[in-house]
Formats: sequence, structure tokens, C-alpha cells
Amino acid sequence: MEKWIYELIVEKIPPFSYFDRETAVLLQLLIMLFVGFAISFIAGLPPVSILMGAMAIVVVVIWSKMTLVIAPMIRTFRPSLSKKEREIVENYRSLLFSRHRPELIIGAGLYIPLVIYLFKKRTLFEFYLNGNPYVIFFALILAWDVAYRAGIGLWVGFMNFIRSYRLLKASKLRESMDYTFLNDLRTMRTIDRNSLIFGWAGLLLFPVLYPDTVLAISSALYSVFLILLSLTSLILVSRVPWLPPDMVYLLNQAKFAYVGHNGRAYPHLTPVVHVFDGNDLFFVTSRKSFKYRLLKKDPKITVLIDERDERDFFGNRVVLMHGTVKMYDSVNVLFSIPKLLKLFFLFRGKYGVYLKKYGEKKDRLPDAWRLTPILKRIPVEVVPENVIYWRGARRIKIRL
Repeated sequence: MEKWIYELIVEKIPPFSYFDRETAVLLQLLIMLFVGFAISFIAGLPPVSILMGAMAIVVVVIWSKMTLVIAPMIRTFRPSLSKKEREIVENYRSLLFSRHRPELIIGAGLYIPLVIYLFKKRTLFEFYLNGNPYVIFFALILAWDVAYRAGIGLWVGFMNFIRSYRLLKASKLRESMDYTFLNDLRTMRTIDRNSLIFGWAGLLLFPVLYPDTVLAISSALYSVFLILLSLTSLILVSRVPWLPPDMVYLLNQAKFAYVGHNGRAYPHLTPVVHVFDGNDLFFVTSRKSFKYRLLKKDPKITVLIDERDERDFFGNRVVLMHGTVKMYDSVNVLFSIPKLLKLFFLFRGKYGVYLKKYGEKKDRLPDAWRLTPILKRIPVEVVPENVIYWRGARRIKIRL
């Protein structure tokens, strides 16, 4: 598979090739800062020129780091069990690493108009560089670094959005046991978050370009566009189910789940009501329950959800999920308000009658059964590590 030019530079050209990728990025920062400071000192540039030049170099290094983080992630994707989704991911990967170097073409498309504009207006040359031709030459090299990496960020952000949109659309057409691996979807979300960092880092160029209004606004628009594109892609890919439709149906329709824990003297097993939001499984537990105390000490858990067909033994279906729990107590609830609001509406939609009856009889309920969210009953998310599905007599291990 092809690699981006910057990857090849880090891997093949000394002194970067002598070090691991993280050290190579740090070395790049040190070399660029040293050369920049040396040229600025020799040319007698004012402190503001040195500061803004250093800020531009920091942006280049952040973008370099993101490039070296994102690229290996994209190569880790495995063939999906959904043919259409597999084709989408393969197309996404092949386009990103195309031998036609689209990121280089985009970078050049940004750089050439930029250079023409800089020489035509000369605002930044006069403001920062005093018109010194040697310093201008170094600045043009730095401008290429900025434009090339901006091209990578733009290409990756755009392809991420196309990938997420097409995956979500394809996921609605899955056959009964089609799915894309959970860890691959998690990787896609991580790539989108790194792309967001790409966009946020670009905002650091705004004060550098501030003396030229056109360039300052253009850089800000680039960053805002990339942030919005990456955020939209993240939202879309987060809605792609990682389980096949057969299992999603069971998780949505089943009224009870059974939660198992190692316990203390004996294994501990309790029934709970649950909801599934397409990606995550949730239940609630009382702060006063034995289950809550067990999970606080050891978050390892097993959840079993089944559907029983009394007329046909081979019509039975079971999902068995091993994993760890994430409890939304007072420590982290403030950082998860959107998720918890969604969770509230899911529980109300699935167990509306049940919640109404509990509300009517709340004065007669034991304290541990009171439905007061967060204060008395804690939402619990199951983070899966191993999933097995039984359909009739067939046992299916769901690869994550």
C-alpha cells in the first residue's frame, strides 16, 4: 500500500529515519525552530516575527504528528462481514493512499495561489520579514510545509466524511448477520477526533496571518470547515451499528437482561431492565444495591439477554456479552449529559408503562427501588470485550 510523502521522509531520510516516529516529529520541531531562530537572529527580525514564525512551526509539527498517527490507523482495518461495507472501507483506504498522491495535489493547489498572492500583496513579507530575500526563502519553505499538511488534513477530513456517510447508509441495508467490527468503528471515530485536532490546530495560524485580512480569514474558514466536516463524520460513524441486525433486534426487543458478577462468597446474578442505543448497552442500578458495590470494586461483568420460544427449542436466541462497566455517577455525569439525555428517552420509550407505575407507587417502594436518576439510581454502560450469539443450536462468536 502507498504511503504519504511525509511518511516516506520520516522512514527513509536521515536523521529522521534513525528514530521512531514520535522522536522524529520532536526532532523536526527542534530543527525547524533552530533554523528559524538562527535566520531570524542573523536577519535582525523583531520579536513578533520570531514568535509568529515559531507558532507556524508548531502548527506544522502538530499536523505532522496527526499525519503519523492517522496513517497507520487507516491500514489496520479488517474485511467487514458486510460486503457493501467492506467495499466502502477498501475504497476509502485506497483513495487516501492513492499512487496519484491526491494530498500532494491538494497541497500544491493551496501553495501555488498562496505564493502568487504573497508576492503580489507582500503584506506579510514586509510586516514580518523586512523584505529580506533570504528570510523570504525560508518562509516559502515553511509555507509549503503548511500547505502540504493542510492538503493532507483536507483530504483525510473529506474522505472520512464520505466513508461515514456511506457506511451509515449501507448499514441500513444489512442482511441478518452482516456487520462491521466494533474495534474498526472505534478506530474510525479516533481518526475523526484526530482530524478535529487537525482543524483546531489550524486556528493557531489566524494570529500569524492577522496582518493580511484575506489570508487570516481564509485560514480560519479552512479550520472551521475541517472541524465541522470531522464533527459530522464522527456523528455519522458513531451511529453505525457494530452488531448484526439479528442481534440488534433481540437487544431492542428483550425486556430483561441478566447481569452476572464474580461476587464475593458466591457468584452474583440479577435481572435488570436495559436499553440498547445501536452501539452501547445500558442498565441502571441503585446506589444501595449489592451489585453497585460489587461493580465499584470490580467492573468486570457478564450480561445475558435471551428470547425464548416455548414452541420451538431451535427458535431460542441468546446474546452473551463479557466486558467492563462504566458507571455514570456524580464524578463523570456532567461530561455525559447528551448521552444521558438520550438514555433517559430510550428508557422512557421502552419502559413507559413500567416507569409510570413506579411513579404512582413510589411512596410504597423500598429506598433502593426509587427511580431518582443519578442520586439514587446510576446508569451503567457495558463496554464489550467478548460477545457470543446463539441462534437456535448455532453458536456464533462476534468478532470485535
